[in-house]
Amino acid sequence: MEVYYDNLQEGIWFRDLHPALSQADLLPFPQERDGPPSLIKALSYDRPDVVLVDKGNPILVVERTREVPSGHNVGQRFARLVAAAQMQVPVVHFFPYAAYKHGGATQGPRYMNLRLFHALAKLAVIEHTAVTTINWPVDQNYELIQTPAKDARVKGYLALFLSLYSAYRLPSMLNRIMQSPFEAAQEAERQEFVSRQVVNPGQYDQPPPSVMIAPWQSIAELAPGNPANLRHSETIFYAVGMKYIRSDPYVGAAMLYLYLYGGGMQGRTRDLVLYFPNITQTMWYASAANTSRKDIRLFKLVADGILFSDGYLPVTRL
Repeated sequence: MEVYYDNLQEGIWFRDLHPALSQADLLPFPQERDGPPSLIKALSYDRPDVVLVDKGNPILVVERTREVPSGHNVGQRFARLVAAAQMQVPVVHFFPYAAYKHGGATQGPRYMNLRLFHALAKLAVIEHTAVTTINWPVDQNYELIQTPAKDARVKGYLALFLSLYSAYRLPSMLNRIMQSPFEAAQEAERQEFVSRQVVNPGQYDQPPPSVMIAPWQSIAELAPGNPANLRHSETIFYAVGMKYIRSDPYVGAAMLYLYLYGGGMQGRTRDLVLYFPNITQTMWYASAANTSRKDIRLFKLVADGILFSDGYLPVTRL
């Protein structure tokens, strides 16, 4: 097996989680088209922290972060998981459900946006794969635990994964992961977090203020553009406040909303229109002239249309 990483320290951390990986090669992620084709496909939207590969094929993707996916950044890392999920590769997201933020007007405990839980659950169902979240533990003051004890549950998952992989391989093992006592324990922890620490969890059952779901004819900003290319009865209209073109965190958030409200990337039940009120078409085409820009490619991949400050651009995917 081989452990591919975005950062060497992440690769070392992952390899040390289980003795069976002690002899695995540590390799940096290759440049596009320079690595195993299946690996390049798993990295096609964004790069996760670690990908475990067996004979050139990704078999596990791991994303870990010390940051709470709260508020505006809920979808920042979502795109790192989607390509692998579409390949029916199991995904693990290791992060704190709550943690202390130091400095600034919002200093204090921060709590994850529950739409991430909901979207990851939809991702697993839509793509017929296994998606697991593991809580990074904190102390009584919401400070992240940094000792090796923090990795206990990730080690438990990896022991389960390697045991099932040895016995069943992919994709036969996917349901066994999701039906395992380990996954049941993670679900129980998620539910306990929601019930004990989240104020008004029902608010996350609705789209955020930046997202409207309606027939396009009913969306005041969109209707004048007469977006005839939209095929579905309803549109997910996502207002993106960026003032220059960049993918982070907006592409991930757009993918999250597409899975949460629109049936996913490949089986859309609603159209997705991105609204860039601070971006002109001139700015867009100037950026798009650089054909190597990944952010342009990803916006076009996720959206059915883009509404700029000066007009509407339909997006066609072959």
